[in-house]
Amino acid sequence: MARPREISSAIGIFVGVLLSLQIFLLTVGLDALHAHDVDLAWTSAGFSVLLALGSAGFYRLLRR
Repeated sequence: MARPREISSAIGIFVGVLLSLQIFLLTVGLDALHAHDVDLAWTSAGFSVLLALGSAGFYRLLRR
């Protein structure tokens, strides 16, 4: 059985990865807007929303 400190470290790493992905998607979306590439901008926005919903779901799961 994992100790609470190991679990909290794993959750911290996972949240860090999610935050990094969110920042990457924001960067891609802004770059696409500056390049007038509407399809890439909408795609990155869609994935960003999916990632945010997944993060919110993960948070609700941990609150139980």
